[in-house]
Amino acid sequence: SSDLKNLTTLILTRNFHGEEIPRNLLGLMSLRVLALGNCALQGEIPSWLLSCGKLEVLDLSWNHLNGSIPSWIGRMEYLFYMDFSNNSLSGEIPKSLMQLEGLISSRCNSSDPFAANGIPLYVKRNQSAYGLQYNQVSSFPPSIYLSNNRINGTIAPEIGKLKQLHVLDLSRNNITGTIPESISNMRNLEVLDLSFNDLYGSIPPSLNNLTFLSKFSVAFNHLQGPIPMGVQFQGFPNSSFDGNPGLCGSTQAPKIGRA
Repeated sequence: SSDLKNLTTLILTRNFHGEEIPRNLLGLMSLRVLALGNCALQGEIPSWLLSCGKLEVLDLSWNHLNGSIPSWIGRMEYLFYMDFSNNSLSGEIPKSLMQLEGLISSRCNSSDPFAANGIPLYVKRNQSAYGLQYNQVSSFPPSIYLSNNRINGTIAPEIGKLKQLHVLDLSRNNITGTIPESISNMRNLEVLDLSFNDLYGSIPPSLNNLTFLSKFSVAFNHLQGPIPMGVQFQGFPNSSFDGNPGLCGSTQAPKIGRA
């Protein structure tokens, strides 16, 4: 609808009850924030989102969405915050996701990405037992939340291109393969959660380069070998590494003797 062409923020969290996600909602050319979290929405991620060419924040969490993450997501050049967590999404993480311009280049001011556009950002992402609430003045750290879905496949090495990303949460999926060494290039990462997947191999020692990392978990995978030495990893609790019998190191109890 042309009536919505100037709308910049649309927050409908907890407003629907088990309905199909709209398939042909057009005319939201100016939309920068779209939050449809905890609406019990069904169906697939709709292609009309691609017409929201200025979209920066997309929250579809806590719904019943199925199908795969569409490859066209990577063409949303301003998108820097996406939360698809707690759905029934399947398939692999599309490599096009590693082409999100808003997570590659530093042109977005991550401390207040809307300030330059004159948009008062009056919403904040708050995790709660009832999903998300948007009710405080704050800004959004560049983030990808895909936790608690049915995503499979591997983590592509191209993930390392997302150098502006602060939060990467892929926990509670069916992701396999190894942890890409290229994650160590994501120097702004503060949260990296890969727990409850089917990852194998070792933890790349180069992850010690992630000096801003304050939350890290690879718990309940099939990882082996030593936990990387270094100040960064010594600060993480045992629970970050639980459920990987083949891991050994000073933060892991009980320790596994050296071969």
